[in-house]
Amino acid sequence: MHKIAKIDKFGIISIPVKIRKNLGLNESTAVYKKDRDDELIMNPIHTKTPDAVKKISEMELSVEDWETMEQETESGAVNE
Repeated sequence: MHKIAKIDKFGIISIPVKIRKNLGLNESTAVYKKDRDDELIMNPIHTKTPDAVKKISEMELSVEDWETMEQETESGAVNE
C-alpha cells in the first residue's frame, strides 16, 4: 500500500488508521527505524507474549486443561 505522509514541524509522521490496523500497530508499539541510502525503513517490533496471553485467555480453558495447553504451547503445537 502506498500513501503520501507529511512530516509536521515537530518531526512527527502520521500513519493512517488503515495501515496501522493492517500492521497491528497501536500507540504503544515500538518501531525499529533504519536509514539506508535515500530510504527510511520502519518496522514494528511485535512481542509474542501479549498476543499469546490474549489468545489463551480467549480459550476459556478449565483448570485441568492448563497443563496440556502449556505443553502444547512449548512444543509449538498451538498455531499463532
